[in-house]
Amino acid sequence: MPRRLALALALLLAVPTCAQAIPRKLPPVDQCKSTPGLGGFRDRLKQIVAKRDGKAFRVMLAPDVLVNFGGEAGPKAFADTWHLNRGNSELWPLLTQMLKLGCAGSGSSFVIPSLTDQLNPESADDIFDQMLALPGAKLRKGFEPGSDTIAMLAWDLVTSIDRKGDDQTKVRLADGREGWLFDNELYAAMSYRMVIEKRRGKWMITALVAGD
Repeated sequence: MPRRLALALALLLAVPTCAQAIPRKLPPVDQCKSTPGLGGFRDRLKQIVAKRDGKAFRVMLAPDVLVNFGGEAGPKAFADTWHLNRGNSELWPLLTQMLKLGCAGSGSSFVIPSLTDQLNPESADDIFDQMLALPGAKLRKGFEPGSDTIAMLAWDLVTSIDRKGDDQTKVRLADGREGWLFDNELYAAMSYRMVIEKRRGKWMITALVAGD
């Protein structure tokens, strides 16, 4: 992995030495629009994603774009992994969601969504269980169809405590309440994040990775 990119990813996952309380809510921040050239880069990216234009998207990738923590890198590996030659690539709905979730700066790098950079857990282990409840999420008493709604959530930071099937997660709110959410109502702190850096005066995507 290139040294600069490894450092950028390390900064994104860094944990403060002093303990800090996990916030109840974590609405996205947007630091892209105030950074010269980056707002325009993101606008072009949104247009490309809306058109599902794999060829145009590939132009936005750095020559050493990191595909996963297994060491795969480069535009070809990225295109093969995400099947950019297909209009139904899973990349497009993923990026559509990510681009609604803010942009945060970390040193000379920027990350989308902003969640990873905003979150300051009390310990390195905490971040793996942290998830963001998206606006309109319904916290339900049980996982069964028609279960009573406990609360309507928006940008609440919740902790994953159980799973049911392939599409439901039981979570705990900061105030101690527990309930079930569908996975499409959540975004995990350790889910996919995009790293953007300036290379030779040009903004480029240098990583799209998940996990640690």
